[in-house]
Amino acid sequence: MTAAFTLYGNVNSQPAARIALFLRMAGLPFAYRHVELRTHQQKTPEYLAINRFGRVPTLVHDGRSLSESSVILTYLAEQTGQFGGRDADEKLRLAEWLSWLADVLLPVQRCRALRKFNGDANALPWLDAAAANGLALFDQHLAGHDFIEGGRVTIADIFAFPWIDLLEESAVDAAKYPNVQAWAARIRAQPGFKPQYALMPTQDAEC
Repeated sequence: MTAAFTLYGNVNSQPAARIALFLRMAGLPFAYRHVELRTHQQKTPEYLAINRFGRVPTLVHDGRSLSESSVILTYLAEQTGQFGGRDADEKLRLAEWLSWLADVLLPVQRCRALRKFNGDANALPWLDAAAANGLALFDQHLAGHDFIEGGRVTIADIFAFPWIDLLEESAVDAAKYPNVQAWAARIRAQPGFKPQYALMPTQDAEC
């Protein structure tokens, strides 16, 4: 049977990991297409034809090509009925969380990218401070919540998790954020969960 969803990604991409994590946890088979970022495959005319931003991930489904992980997660929640809001108000709250998380936790991703891929070290003091501030805010929220919103796993948790999964690559001391650690353990205990480097292969595959 041909999978309904095709994901274009790269094993190192945290945004792509969000989509693979959703599909794995939802128990949905998908076709996977590896995009070789080191050779700039994402900037080729063939890839730009499905993703005008020249980035990963891209999700192809039902004649649509979708980009940007927050948009794709929202679409998948609507299409599958999983991990989304249960009513209009909760859908709006999840949209708020996606926007907030993208703002306050992005420095965590930037710290990882600079260290793992040999970026400009001059930016690290500012990014490290911004990451610490964002993680402190996230930890504060999770002090009273098992999950980000609604008492269950939602697309907000799936959106945030890849940044936390690879905290060591961001050179963050996870012990400073015990509520984040406890939340991450709850995510890792979910059916279908796989860590980032097991979510996506390094070549095209049927998953």
